Amino acid sequence: MSIVFGTDFSERAMTAARAAVAFAHRNGEVLHLVHVTEYGSAGRTTATDEALRREVSARLEAQAAELRAGDTRVESHLLEGAPDEVLVEHAASVHASLLIVSHHGQRAPRWRIGNVAERVVQTARCPVLVVRSASALESWARGERSLRVLLGLDFSPPSEAAVAWVRKLRTLGNCEVVAAHHYWGADAHVRYGVPLSTEAEVTPEVEEALRRDLTARLGDMPGTGAVWVHLDPGLGRPSDSLVALARKEEADLIVVGTHQRTGASKWWYGSVSQRIIHEAPVSVLCVPASAATPLTIPEVRRVLAPTDLSEVGVSAIRHAYSVVPAGGTVYLLHVLEPLGGTPPLYAQYLSPQPPQVRTPEQERVAEELRGLIPPEAAARGISTRVEVVHGRKVSETISQAAERFNCDVICLATHGRSGLSKALVGSVAQEVIQSSSRPVLLVRPI
Repeated sequence: MSIVFGTDFSERAMTAARAAVAFAHRNGEVLHLVHVTEYGSAGRTTATDEALRREVSARLEAQAAELRAGDTRVESHLLEGAPDEVLVEHAASVHASLLIVSHHGQRAPRWRIGNVAERVVQTARCPVLVVRSASALESWARGERSLRVLLGLDFSPPSEAAVAWVRKLRTLGNCEVVAAHHYWGADAHVRYGVPLSTEAEVTPEVEEALRRDLTARLGDMPGTGAVWVHLDPGLGRPSDSLVALARKEEADLIVVGTHQRTGASKWWYGSVSQRIIHEAPVSVLCVPASAATPLTIPEVRRVLAPTDLSEVGVSAIRHAYSVVPAGGTVYLLHVLEPLGGTPPLYAQYLSPQPPQVRTPEQERVAEELRGLIPPEAAARGISTRVEVVHGRKVSETISQAAERFNCDVICLATHGRSGLSKALVGSVAQEVIQSSSRPVLLVRPI
């Protein structure tokens, strides 16, 4: 593995180069110092090209010699083409673990959008460190101080890749980590199926569930230094929230995942990483989803087993208990029709009844669910929780329950409908698969 650093010989690039050397030395990796010439077509001759190449080669070798003063192995490369494209291609060819550029690289021709750093972040297959200030990174890499890291945390694959890189940073040196999550309170309540409160933007129940799930995504952080989750509800842009928090916390580095969106997708959703690169007062590490660490075997402790109490619906319950180990929990769930004809527009945010009040019908169904618990469940050390709720849409209510109870798997029976019957009746199982972020185990009728 190696680290690639793109230089344009500017003052910012020379400063960022020292951080690149410190990173390479700390990782024990080779540093590839790359300069890319982008010749114009007007007035080019063989003589002028050769003269320019000799001049640039001399400058590149002088910078490489300066960076070799320590124990770090530095290889220099003079390449030709579009700087962002060549840097990304070279990083891929040497299997780079990190690509480093200064915040203000060479500007692209006017017909191309953005600068080198922005376009490299958009296309690189490895993480990209955009250096704005190198002193803190240098000192940390030399083991002289702790690094204050602000991590943008959500439930997306790029965020998971960013978390993996923060773990790696903490194995290299002391890091204090603030994991920040910006969200809209109403969306969070819909996610967990919890009614909004007129007294606060976010209810304590939802805040607790968010903190629980985000902390779980962080996992066990190696190394030393404090780690905490910061929740920021609001309607503003996530990039603005992260930049403001970086200033408040005096962060040295912002780490964010990037979807690397292009075309209409980028126009519609925007690019959080690109805005942060523009506005952040500190260096930014952008991690694509493709940089995620190898998959690990997940542990199943909580399984949601929804049932409509039909013969087919009940058949999945025994399978739910079969995948839970001793000490685990199975949540038996039944969804009733909503009370009082709640308007669909408001049903996403309002509960037709206080959650602590149970109707006689709920009590009757709960007793029926308890009768479905396999006798050997207790002997195996598996606990059961019975939930009977009213929901506007069954699949949506199932997904919300899985989030609320932090279930590892949803075990669901499918009626096996196809063709016309599926078109007329629909498939709750299919809708759950499409809407839920949790793994779904489908049990077909025997």
